[in-house]
Amino acid sequence: MNVSLVVTGLLMMIPNMSFANSLYDEFIQPETSIQDSEGNTYRSVKIGDQTWLADNLRTTRFQDGSPIRTAFIPEDDPDNLLSYGRLYDWHDVSDARNLCPAGWRVASDEDWKALERAIGIAEKEIDSTGWRGDHDIAITLKATQPDSLLTSFDQARINLTGFSARPAGVKWKGWYITQGAYAEFWTRSEAAPTKAFARTLA
Repeated sequence: MNVSLVVTGLLMMIPNMSFANSLYDEFIQPETSIQDSEGNTYRSVKIGDQTWLADNLRTTRFQDGSPIRTAFIPEDDPDNLLSYGRLYDWHDVSDARNLCPAGWRVASDEDWKALERAIGIAEKEIDSTGWRGDHDIAITLKATQPDSLLTSFDQARINLTGFSARPAGVKWKGWYITQGAYAEFWTRSEAAPTKAFARTLA
């Protein structure tokens, strides 16, 4: 598979786990009981019938201890690690050695569709490709969403789910781009022999 885009540290899920459900990071401190093999801790959030990590991965090793080939810190700046996690390519994301904490896995395209249903995306849009969701529904997944020159956002809806997506950007052909504007997440699902499904929040 020839995939050139390296996308932000993954949010993984396991359905039906019973971790604390935090709606607002600023008011309720989520549990940090999920730990990877390097000692990094992660928060979790329950959305619908699924439990997702509410932090991007920061690991540099697969579950068997072998090193992950990519695992880039955005802009190669250590100050970005805690906020944005690491960037991985699809080869590492889909590797059978599993870069998730023990007991967790990378979300599939079907997992993301279940999340989209849970936040209110219309069923007729679920199987479409490209941008989807009306009425700024994506802001319920974002850690922050400032107003722009043309759009004012309902700040009460920001991160309503506790998903806490942050715009880490991507690494493309050696360049770090779209940091502060885009969050992109690989799925473990192939879309075609040379493509994989991903999700973008902008």
